[in-house]
Amino acid sequence: MPPEPVPPLYCPLPTRMHPESGAIGRRSVAWLEQFGLLDDERMRDRIRATRPAEWACRIAPAGAGPGLQLVSDWTHLGFVIDDSRFDAGPIADRPGRLIPLMMRLMHALDHPEAPADDDPFAAAFRNLSARARACAPAAVVRRWADGNLEWFFSVACLTAYRVAGTMPTLTEYLNLGPRDRAMRLTGSLIELAEGSVLTDADREEPAVRAVTQAANLLVTIGNDLFSFRKEADDDVLESNIVGVIQHRDACPAEEALARTVELHDRVMCLYLGLRAQLDADGAPTVRRHLTQLDHLIRGNLEWSVRVPRYGTASASPWADTPADGRPAAPHLAPIDWWWEQVRTA
Repeated sequence: MPPEPVPPLYCPLPTRMHPESGAIGRRSVAWLEQFGLLDDERMRDRIRATRPAEWACRIAPAGAGPGLQLVSDWTHLGFVIDDSRFDAGPIADRPGRLIPLMMRLMHALDHPEAPADDDPFAAAFRNLSARARACAPAAVVRRWADGNLEWFFSVACLTAYRVAGTMPTLTEYLNLGPRDRAMRLTGSLIELAEGSVLTDADREEPAVRAVTQAANLLVTIGNDLFSFRKEADDDVLESNIVGVIQHRDACPAEEALARTVELHDRVMCLYLGLRAQLDADGAPTVRRHLTQLDHLIRGNLEWSVRVPRYGTASASPWADTPADGRPAAPHLAPIDWWWEQVRTA
């Protein structure tokens, strides 16, 4: 049965891609091979169909050198560990083994000087941590390492739903989803690749937090729309907003996709309004952050539309107008406060 097509998405944002994606990707594959993580031919085929370097080069088009290569390497590693440990594989539904693995990975990230154990994933994360510390400011490295911990914790939380045979509510997923999609650490990866730093003072301003979290949710929804069929086949819909909405509303997949697109477009309109407000008032570092968010949102969608990993049809990728452009908050407790940050004339 063919997958349901993803309805057109409203995303009037710019996009570009770093021109060395192919060479960067080949180096990342060779790097994974050093740790024996591509010995399985099926995993090798999955990585080919995923094109992680293209994703890295779309979200950080101004990246360069060791930083951008590290982002591509982390992205390759993230997809491999997702496909063989977190979302699928022998321990994906065994928290008693999954959580201790995560703690070993966290130690490797925090202390790359310590000898690696015999787990190839721990060795790979240790390698990334040592390289990050050699090429990036300490504050960026710390946010990246802590972002990995947040990612691991959210994966463990969703594993609990999987083992219990339950689904999160939409309210719960709005908190969990962007963390499961590793959005906090992705922001640090972009800084690492492009050599930028947003100060904590600017980062913690309510409007900056709101626009950043809106961007993170847009990326999460984009991933979920295009990975819905794959995750339905893998029976891991507790980690997909389309599956969560379908479960909540007891509706067909086609209707759940449409309702998810409406939420995406409503958040997109909020993002555009907040972005314009901050672009007019913000410091140069904040404006650079906004440009990075633009490339993150649109770059992720451009990759999702094309990547063979998902094989999802799209009637037309881009809509000229939003499916839901209402300016009011959508009455969803975790995110309604974002709309309060938009100034009215």
